[in-house]
Amino acid sequence: MEIQELKQIFTTQQELYRFLSNVITLGPKKELLDHFQGIYSELINEEADDDNLVEGIITIQKSLLGKDLASYEAVLNREYTRLFFGPGKPPVSPYASIYISTEPKPKLMDESTIEVRKQYLDSNIVMANMNSVPDDFLGAELEYINYLTMKSLELIEKAETEELGTLLQKQESFIKEQVITWIPQFAKSLLDSTTEDFFKGFALVLTGLVEAHISILEESVEA
Repeated sequence: MEIQELKQIFTTQQELYRFLSNVITLGPKKELLDHFQGIYSELINEEADDDNLVEGIITIQKSLLGKDLASYEAVLNREYTRLFFGPGKPPVSPYASIYISTEPKPKLMDESTIEVRKQYLDSNIVMANMNSVPDDFLGAELEYINYLTMKSLELIEKAETEELGTLLQKQESFIKEQVITWIPQFAKSLLDSTTEDFFKGFALVLTGLVEAHISILEESVEA
């Protein structure tokens, strides 16, 4: 793959990772909806062709179409709270350990969570609210991938190919060993638990983005 093509792909992926991370961390705020609608407006009439990423973007765009986004923000934030925080037991957990724990009863902050923290620290990253929010929170993992993608873009600009190769391998390892082990289950749970097209689109974009990222990394690392 040509380096400029890789740069273009990473630029798009970074934008999407940042959007997904902000939505799951902060909730679907109006400014996020405005930004997404403006960037991807041209895709609303495209055909998805069984591409989760494209289908997800189209689904989100159609959910925003013709809406007063200030009012729709309130609707989406009520659904966001219900889905991920309750009241009562939320139908969808945004924490990896709930899906991949080997304990009979899944729990937060198990060994897999500690392993994620080690990977953050290996990249000299200390997550905000480290002692109050588990490191395997979806928003944190997406922000970490966003960070690695941003650093990759910087290395592309500097033409530092050896360092870039090392960083791509780190991305591939993190996504394959951590992210892909639970994201499909999370996405299915989200799709099954909401009637809001915005969140259905969120689940599709998430799975499609991770799948596409793995494919690009495999091709780039092998090269």
